Amino acid sequence: MDWGRAKTVLIVAFFALNIVLGYQLWLEWRERIDSTVDWTSLSVEARQIMQEKNIRIEAKIPTDTPSLRDITYKQQVPSGTAVDKRIAIEPPRETRIVFNNKELLQALGDVIPELARYQFDYYGSAGEGEYAFNRKVEGLPLFDAKLILYYSEQKIQGYSQDLIETLPSEGGPDQKVLPATQALTSLILKKYLPAGAAVKEVQLGYHGQGIFNSDTQVAAPSWRVLLEDGGVFYVNAASGEVSTDKETSLEPLSEP
Repeated sequence: MDWGRAKTVLIVAFFALNIVLGYQLWLEWRERIDSTVDWTSLSVEARQIMQEKNIRIEAKIPTDTPSLRDITYKQQVPSGTAVDKRIAIEPPRETRIVFNNKELLQALGDVIPELARYQFDYYGSAGEGEYAFNRKVEGLPLFDAKLILYYSEQKIQGYSQDLIETLPSEGGPDQKVLPATQALTSLILKKYLPAGAAVKEVQLGYHGQGIFNSDTQVAAPSWRVLLEDGGVFYVNAASGEVSTDKETSLEPLSEP
């Protein structure tokens, strides 16, 4: 065997492999960089209002604009029964598992129904002694269907859960959603955001009425905008209509 030639071939092969791996890492890095922008990407008019009203956008602004449609679902348990009831967890589990999905499923996967279908809502966990999760539908959070873990003394003591069943959608074809920058710009220009507001998160998901008052519910692709003070706005990613958890739609704030 020609060892010199074999050595050369191995060196060339390793060099080529390093080039391929380096290129893949570069693509992943660029994808992460390109997946979000900051407040400087907003219009000049929006930035001017931000400065005048001391509005801060501390969240990364997503750039993805997938094609989506409304989803249809129904509640598996009628309102007023177990869905509204806090269920004890015995024995209580350590709260740290909330931040590790694998440990969470190992500890509570056989306790909480369909736990794997829910994702942790870090910024939405604003309640004292509560960790919030949202039901995932087609890879995105349904903000109106929640799992709440109740904790005290660093132990998860119980939970309550919205169990749903997704149904075939009767809506039209998929539509490309409005960009997150457009949703934020609309909130700013139409004066929905109060003076001094700080935006902590902008996330795409589904939102409807948020009240289980009928057998069948419809939720539309929406951008959820969370404020530092706990305020929340939903911007319909097709129509641009603005709503909150408490109201189906909102009017812009009037000038002082």
